[in-house]
Amino acid sequence: MRNPSTRSTRIGRRRRDAGMTMLEIMIVLALIGLVMSAVGVGVFAQFKKGQRKVAQAQMNDIAAKTIQYMSDNDNECPKSVEDLVAQKYLPKKQKDPWGREVILRCPGTVHTDGVDVISVGPDGQEGTEDDVKAQEQ
Repeated sequence: MRNPSTRSTRIGRRRRDAGMTMLEIMIVLALIGLVMSAVGVGVFAQFKKGQRKVAQAQMNDIAAKTIQYMSDNDNECPKSVEDLVAQKYLPKKQKDPWGREVILRCPGTVHTDGVDVISVGPDGQEGTEDDVKAQEQ
């Protein structure tokens, strides 16, 4: 006859080998979380960099359309971006990647013989380091 203690040891061993313990699952989840947080930081940084590039291209486009408007209208400056939309120089009212209105100054204070097109950037305040301005025209 078999020893009953041997049978219970085999059953116990099978149960332990059959799956993962709660501690093992928690360790795996913690490792996945660490990897995801490291990847997330890099993705977020690239997203912010992409927003600035989009804003720069957008400001340059609005500046070019403003100069085109001025050349078509005897050097008359548009009063706002809405004038460019009304005259079909822009398809719709433009907002920057952060959802804020674009500032249009004509004649400009930076480009005195042209226009200033400015996005106030992520902080929403003009005159700070994160502003995005149209390049030289």
